[in-house]
Amino acid sequence: MSHNFVEQIQEETSKLRKIWVWVVLVFVLLGIVSVGIVAYASTYENRVLPGVHIGSIMVGGMERAELTEYLHTMQDKLSKEGISFSFDAEGKNNEFTIYPGIIEDENIVDLVYIDIDNEVERLLTYQKEGNPLTRALSTGFSRVWGPRLELENVVLNTEVLSSSLEEKLEPYQTPPKDAGIRIDSIVPVTYTLTTSSVGTVFDLSKTNEQIIESWSVLGSPEIGISVATEHPTLKIEDIEPVTNRIESFIDQGSLDVAYTDAHSKRDYVWKITTKKISEWIEPQWKDVDDLALGLNKEKVISFLEQNATPQVNREPKSAKFKVGSGGKVKEFQGSRTGVSIDLDETYNKINLAMQERVLHDEGVSREVSIVTEQVEPEVRTGEVNDLGINEVLGVGYSNFSGSPHNRIKNISFAVNQKLNGLLIKPDEEFSLLNALKPFTIEGGYLPELVIKGDEIKPEVAGGLCQIGSTMFRAAMNSGLKITQRRNHSLVVNYYNDHRNGLPGTDATIYDPAPDLRFKNDTGNYILLTTEIDMAKKDIYFTLWGTSDGREGYYSEPVVTKWLPTGPTKTVETTTIAPGKQKCQSRHPGAVASFTYTIEKPDGEKVDRVFESYYRPLPQICLVGVESTEEDIPDFIAEDLGINLSDTEDVD
Repeated sequence: MSHNFVEQIQEETSKLRKIWVWVVLVFVLLGIVSVGIVAYASTYENRVLPGVHIGSIMVGGMERAELTEYLHTMQDKLSKEGISFSFDAEGKNNEFTIYPGIIEDENIVDLVYIDIDNEVERLLTYQKEGNPLTRALSTGFSRVWGPRLELENVVLNTEVLSSSLEEKLEPYQTPPKDAGIRIDSIVPVTYTLTTSSVGTVFDLSKTNEQIIESWSVLGSPEIGISVATEHPTLKIEDIEPVTNRIESFIDQGSLDVAYTDAHSKRDYVWKITTKKISEWIEPQWKDVDDLALGLNKEKVISFLEQNATPQVNREPKSAKFKVGSGGKVKEFQGSRTGVSIDLDETYNKINLAMQERVLHDEGVSREVSIVTEQVEPEVRTGEVNDLGINEVLGVGYSNFSGSPHNRIKNISFAVNQKLNGLLIKPDEEFSLLNALKPFTIEGGYLPELVIKGDEIKPEVAGGLCQIGSTMFRAAMNSGLKITQRRNHSLVVNYYNDHRNGLPGTDATIYDPAPDLRFKNDTGNYILLTTEIDMAKKDIYFTLWGTSDGREGYYSEPVVTKWLPTGPTKTVETTTIAPGKQKCQSRHPGAVASFTYTIEKPDGEKVDRVFESYYRPLPQICLVGVESTEEDIPDFIAEDLGINLSDTEDVD
């Protein structure tokens, strides 16, 4: 082997070593960089990625609490600025503003708002899928490119918006008017064709989209509404070919609308007279080239609602029992299927009968049957023949003396209208909230006081925790399994145990939570009957069924510690007049407990201890001051620790 060849081999080997050294160095550097990037990305695990904007506003790097607070602040700002609209009409520019908090039926309805909880969750998890390296790369790209996002959880109440816009724009628009027929005389039939006219309407087709787009980038919407000319769908020349049918349409006489009550077997007939037909007649397009004579839908439906609906519409009725002497069930109320008129389908049948009467000389429809929709009852009569409702399982009691008017009304309505006669199926988990809904004025409830954080304020259906506490006691005295129960956050005298006057055996409810729930584990139906003595203000709930030999009872509550309220807190606010003062009562706190015992048929005892903590609430006085730049509501919430999710019934 020559000397030159050896030197060549050594030179190549040296080069190869250098290459490997560089390769190793590169991999080491890449590893260091990767570790650094991953470490950097980990700092954003609980924060929005760097560089992220909502529209033009930077939110990158914000943590959950900061982002939540910021979105609340921006939502308040947008709400105060409102939605601005402008349009040209009557030769000038017109402007108006609609604010997101719309008062409707004495309640504030949110026209548009941000679903902040879902939006915060989306932003905090944006581009964080995959393994640590993928997330690290996403963090780096986000840092460099600064993505501009839009909120995806903006909620718009389109129905309320449409109603508000219609009210604002109504004075400026004139809908198009179709040509029509006016009957001047029935005998003989004479008529006049009324002319059509062009309308001026507003194009609102993109309004919803524009509002959401603006709020999605945290901008105040400024909507320009365009004015459009709308032409009628019927002109006199369209109607003239069918005028020869008008006389026959009227001369065929009245039309009967019939209904037979399946429950009572009673027959009902409502007559659409010739006079009404002459007043409701209108030309209608059946399709593009086919014009017919029919009846105005709005007027027919109004006729049905005023005359037929009160006789036809019935809520479904489940079977109920009447309890006689000796604690036995001796009678029951039969179930009934719920019925309501299908107004659209009934109109279609009536209108079709009227359209066809001019096409036939004989066999004209003189009667149309009402179309109904049915809702089956939860429990049919046949299902209650052998349900085992034969004895008292347990009774719950409470007293609501001293309650104000609205509280008494709410309690009485819930006891008599919602709960009395209720059947609970075997293995059913009974929900008191579901039994008492809906909690609205339309649903039968009135405003009354509830606890919201450190505030006591009126709310619709307040006072119903009287029902919750009574039902809790009835379920325990029946030996039933309690699956959900929460005590009030404050000591409230209405709910103290009647045996020793101490707190501990109460149960609070508030839609959607907390709820009072218990399980019907008796293997048979349970019937709830209620009794209310308005003179003594006593409530008794009785649960009936078949006993398997168990017994349920609970001890008197014991207060192991009373918690002082501390000194009165004074809070300055601009919500009342300067110098004025409003105070709410102090509520001492307590730590209480009692034992719920179920004695099974085999003699086994099962004890469950319910412990309750009632927080102390000092007297809080709001003192009116002159307006400052401070955000008084935020100050109060922070200083007093108000938690608006801690909401329940009180008085």
